[in-house]
Amino acid sequence: MKRGTIYTTVVASVATAFASSAHEVDFKHLHASTNAATPLQIVAEKSGPVRALAALKESVATSGQGFWKFAAMKELVPTPAETKPFHKGAHGTIVVDSERDIVYWGLERVGWVAFSNKLTQSWVVKGDPKFTSGNLHGADLLPRRGKLPLVVAADNAEGEVYLSDTSFGKAQILGRPEGPYKGKAGFAPTDAVFIDAKDIYVTDGYGSQWFMHATTEPLQYDGTFIGGKEFSRTPHGISKSDHNTLYVSARPEATIKEYAYKKNKWLESMGLPPGSTVCDVDVWDDYALAPCLDGPKGADGKATKGPIYIVNLKKKTIASIIRVKEDLGYELADHIHDAAWYVTGTGRNREVYILFTNWNPGGIGAIKLVNVPDAK
Repeated sequence: MKRGTIYTTVVASVATAFASSAHEVDFKHLHASTNAATPLQIVAEKSGPVRALAALKESVATSGQGFWKFAAMKELVPTPAETKPFHKGAHGTIVVDSERDIVYWGLERVGWVAFSNKLTQSWVVKGDPKFTSGNLHGADLLPRRGKLPLVVAADNAEGEVYLSDTSFGKAQILGRPEGPYKGKAGFAPTDAVFIDAKDIYVTDGYGSQWFMHATTEPLQYDGTFIGGKEFSRTPHGISKSDHNTLYVSARPEATIKEYAYKKNKWLESMGLPPGSTVCDVDVWDDYALAPCLDGPKGADGKATKGPIYIVNLKKKTIASIIRVKEDLGYELADHIHDAAWYVTGTGRNREVYILFTNWNPGGIGAIKLVNVPDAK
């Protein structure tokens, strides 16, 4: 077989009754390219997608390079007292409702924790008990005109995917698929993403390493399964670009794989520095955040603490490397599990933040883009 080519096998007449529906579909298996990724070069930038910020007059610790330098904002994202006993095991995700200025954090055995008023206030959302029984590991939010946004969330602990609006009052549940999931094949979904209000993709990073398409009306898989263990040992995160492609985070391979879902075609994969166990990407403009549990090995041969890479998707370069533990003093941030852009204001009042979650031990934090001259 030629490398870099998609091979499609349609197994006809395989009637599959999925957990969410009795609808019968064929099982279509799309193999993934195993091409080596193109290593991303580190290239600092002098400008970015927002106007130049006013230079800080006071001295402040920063992390990052060039335009993309960030300072700690430890007074932000305060968590409710009732969540404190659950922080250590936190292993969840962040989604942002920009229109309403609300951020949601998925906290294991707690559910959704909301932050508002520019990240200064918080509360636990009291919704469907389903959100509190497992772990909201990865999720995506879809804005809707005149309606509350939709949220799709993958629960790796319960082996389910949930669909709701941001009232979180009622969860529709998508269970274990069939298709290649025969016998004891595991299903522990780690992330999900909207294509639009009617189409989603789910990635099974902790189970059998497939990612798959599903519809929302009705909520069911359609029989398209992509990847498998040959694709990645842990396809941990899945995100959508603005160009009809998906970014799949191949965690142990330190690779971001791009898939053109309308064409069933694999595009060039992006290689992070070896050892960077990438968990997900979050896209804003031509830039993506790539949070990692671990970074490359240091001089002692051990993995470094988890970085957040800022990737220029247009130039295919690493524009900045953020180290929130070493540089910014977030002592518990050994392993970065998720990160999201949080952008507010317009013109010269625009502010850019990165929100992040850490795992083992767990927690949540915020850092802010600042203008600090490069050291001479």
